[in-house]
Amino acid sequence: MKRISYIIAALLLLSSCEDFLSFDPLTQKTDAIFPQTAEDAKQMITGIYTTMSNEQQLCDMSYHFVMEIASDEKLGGGGNNDLKAQAYEGFMYSDPNMLSHNWETTYEGIHRANFAIEKLPGMDETILPPARNNQYLGEALFLRAFFYYRLVTLYGSVPLKLTSEPVNMGGAAVDDIYAQIASDLTQAIELFPDVAYTAVEDGRANRWAAQAMLARVWLFYTGFYQKDALPLAGGGSVNKQDVIDGLEELVLKSGHRLVGDFHELWPYTNSLTIGEYDYIQDYMNETGKDLLYASDNGARNPESLFALKFSNFADWDIRRGYANMYQLFFGLRGLQPVQNTWPFAGGWGQGNSIPKQMVDDWLADEPGDLRLGASVLDIEAELYWEEEVKQEDGSYKTEVRQYAKGQWDFVWESNYWGKKYLGAAYREKEGDKFKYYNDYSVKMYGNPDNNQLSHADDLIFIRYADVLLMLAELSEDVQYINAVRERSGLTEVPAYSLEALQKERRYELAFEGLRWNDMRRWGADYCKAALESQVGTPVLNFGNPATFNGVHPDGYSARYEETKGFYPIPQAQIDLSDGLLEQVPGYRDGKGLYPGFSQ
Repeated sequence: MKRISYIIAALLLLSSCEDFLSFDPLTQKTDAIFPQTAEDAKQMITGIYTTMSNEQQLCDMSYHFVMEIASDEKLGGGGNNDLKAQAYEGFMYSDPNMLSHNWETTYEGIHRANFAIEKLPGMDETILPPARNNQYLGEALFLRAFFYYRLVTLYGSVPLKLTSEPVNMGGAAVDDIYAQIASDLTQAIELFPDVAYTAVEDGRANRWAAQAMLARVWLFYTGFYQKDALPLAGGGSVNKQDVIDGLEELVLKSGHRLVGDFHELWPYTNSLTIGEYDYIQDYMNETGKDLLYASDNGARNPESLFALKFSNFADWDIRRGYANMYQLFFGLRGLQPVQNTWPFAGGWGQGNSIPKQMVDDWLADEPGDLRLGASVLDIEAELYWEEEVKQEDGSYKTEVRQYAKGQWDFVWESNYWGKKYLGAAYREKEGDKFKYYNDYSVKMYGNPDNNQLSHADDLIFIRYADVLLMLAELSEDVQYINAVRERSGLTEVPAYSLEALQKERRYELAFEGLRWNDMRRWGADYCKAALESQVGTPVLNFGNPATFNGVHPDGYSARYEETKGFYPIPQAQIDLSDGLLEQVPGYRDGKGLYPGFSQ
């Protein structure tokens, strides 16, 4: 593993709308004198969070990006040369260091968390009061657990580094990694105050996020590895009832709740875009509802337990990660004029193309489910309209505005696109014409009007609906499923069943990066059947009708058996380990190398 010294000098100013991310650059800090003050301690914790922004600035090497493509919800797609996205689709690798950025930034976060965990207990309580020290220590433990969960579910066995000292390590036993994750989360829960989420600064981890994360870890570990409990470092374990008790406390005390309408969770219901988006206007007219994006104008989203927050200081230097780069990568391909993609923003078109089978399943399982139209963009239905444009002679001409498919060298393009993390554009009337902006945040928050750096919507990692569905699964209590369904006007499920729970998670949490690990923990047969369902879906390759037939020549099921859904450790890290690290099975000796797109 690469030895990374502790440096916070690169952490730069973020916007005032995320106060805890606002601080001065540190240019003369060393581990011998840092931290000395309460402000130092705050900056030290902020530095851990910043590594998540650093990771997503190279979006196609990020954890969330891989999770979306690996599942049956999305096709890798992109351009002919977007080899990483296409390789993820088939559990292959495009180059030996395909995921190097993910590995390096995640271990950078772990290193910073380790440093904080070492330093905080020694701080004078007259400088940093115990309550604040406990909050910061809880955050460092939570984040270390969060990072290790990502690593162990992406690669399997990885180095378990728990000190800031330079050390060369091989991969730890996965049981030991999960035991450390569980211990970090249980300790964080004890340290965090038992207060409503609104009493904790927005954007910071808290007791409720830790309890939800512990449930997510427990469900994956016990499901994927067929265990009865989650071990703790040093002995003992977390059993199912422990997790249920934590989630029940969360429901009773956290203050988190479902927002009133599912649409309110997603950027297109912001106050600047909603008035002219026909889909949502039609819905509001039919229902008589008056919707508003839950995070509009800086308001806190009561359904969001933990999210990556962004700012208006993004640039193409080291601050690119301060914009939400997923909204660029997932954007409609071609960076076309905004009027062609209105009310959504354009982008690079990687990892957001939905197989038709996903939509067909949804229609069959839940006919009339409003979440389908709220989550899935039907390009032909929504991105074609006519506009009256005034000519120079004063007359008006009807012009067609339409997103153009087959842009650049787009492959595996379907007619369906994920809406949840599409950037929401904005337009305003200037005389007889519209002026278009690449994102509503340009006007609302002062973001630069740049089709690649404008986006600033939160990326939500843990949502309250997920909490309710985890509680339903753990307790086998249908009331929690029905609470989620009621929000969307769906009929009640009469009794709990795993099948009903699986469907509810699939549609409520679609395109939020959770489906892949759900598929894996529900068993190999479930996972392989879901993967195989993508074969045969109609697509466009370079704008021409085609059929998607998978990626690996042996097929999804055989490849899953070889890899168990893990991805290769960057070869550079294996080389640096002096033989201590081993490559993931299925990727050794050149096996699994993606040769590039072919018809």
